[in-house]
Amino acid sequence: MSQWGFYYDQTRCTNCKACMFACKSWNDDKRGDININGSLSWINSGKYENPAEYENLPGSDGTQNYAEYRKYYMKEDWRRVTTIEYGTEPPTVDVLNLSLGCNHCDKPACVQVCPMQIISKDAEYGVVLVDNTNCISCGKCKDSCPWDSPQFYDPAFRSYGTDDPRRPKMTKCTLCLDRIKEGLKPACVAACNSRALEADTIDTLKKKYPGAVPSVENFPSDSVASLGINTKPNIIFKPRTRRA
Repeated sequence: MSQWGFYYDQTRCTNCKACMFACKSWNDDKRGDININGSLSWINSGKYENPAEYENLPGSDGTQNYAEYRKYYMKEDWRRVTTIEYGTEPPTVDVLNLSLGCNHCDKPACVQVCPMQIISKDAEYGVVLVDNTNCISCGKCKDSCPWDSPQFYDPAFRSYGTDDPRRPKMTKCTLCLDRIKEGLKPACVAACNSRALEADTIDTLKKKYPGAVPSVENFPSDSVASLGINTKPNIIFKPRTRRA
């Protein structure tokens, strides 16, 4: 197995969120809310495929119909960009950005806690994948992950009845394995205007960036106390240090 992972240059990231948008765009067909019995009624209506119908989305009073708009995009955040702001006045005022997806750990906590055993590591690339066909939406995977990588399209996923077909099932970052197999970069990497993200085998990344470190200030610990393990995430960093 050639374990793949990410390199993130925190000094380059501008918090533009292009990585997030690209992730949502490329993986839109994998989102949980369109896999309810294979489809949703609003997709079957033809609106999703007919751009002209978008003109009819505003409410009758001319205001923006956000509830309707929300049907047309991926709710899960497989990649997330967060920011720490610090300082009270120049020149110490600054931000520390962090872009994270799944870190495709050597010892994924999500794999260990899943009662249905539907989460696994790909044998060739080491990517953590889920076959959510039999997902019971217990949320144990999400609770155990230090980086909130397992995602559900509705944060209130536990409130759905177990027999409710709308009950959200877990989805997650696949490191765009479909793209990697075609010789392409993951969507988040390809979209990064400032070239802050890179993906390759973790050994290749470590050789290419010998000064990279395993963590940065706002990166959560990989320790999962409930399991007594360190998950060993496959991501390395070029950190941006705080201004004095």
